[in-house]
Amino acid sequence: MNQTTTPLRYNTLSQLFHWSVVLMLVGLVVTDSLRDGAPKESALRTEWLHLHESLGILLFLVVIARILWSRLSPQPAPLPAPQWSLIAAKLTHLLLNLATLLIPVFGYLRVVSKEGRFADFFGTQLPSLVAPSAQLNEAMHIFHGEPMEFFLYSLVGLHVAAALWHQYARRDGTLERMLPWGRPAA
Repeated sequence: MNQTTTPLRYNTLSQLFHWSVVLMLVGLVVTDSLRDGAPKESALRTEWLHLHESLGILLFLVVIARILWSRLSPQPAPLPAPQWSLIAAKLTHLLLNLATLLIPVFGYLRVVSKEGRFADFFGTQLPSLVAPSAQLNEAMHIFHGEPMEFFLYSLVGLHVAAALWHQYARRDGTLERMLPWGRPAA
């Protein structure tokens, strides 16, 4: 592809990364809810926690790959929009990328900072990179707990609302650029 041309749609791998992240976020919410609903100290609760940890680590790895891919592959140019809208979109995407990178790191630190705990990645125990620390564990309850959960849900809600606004109010085809079956933007 010529360096001076810009595609009208996101390429297949970019779409795959995007929708994989969406599915992993849904999986993380579901596994966390199922863990919360399981009896305390039960094997089922531990299994849900380990699956949650595994999905979180996988999310971290996929987001790194996604960011690298977005730097290597041509991306569609933003569609014409008011300057505030373009800035808000860039800021929201930046915060979503940061959140989906940092929240798994905070989750890992929350787990391994507790005495006798390890992070599980689909059955493989990952080594702890930090010593057990009650202070670090307590801090990670904030950064990988309800306050951060609310922050992430707010960002995702804003992102979804903007996509729907573009699709149904502006009718500019922005959403279709990220859908495998979508048409190119107008």
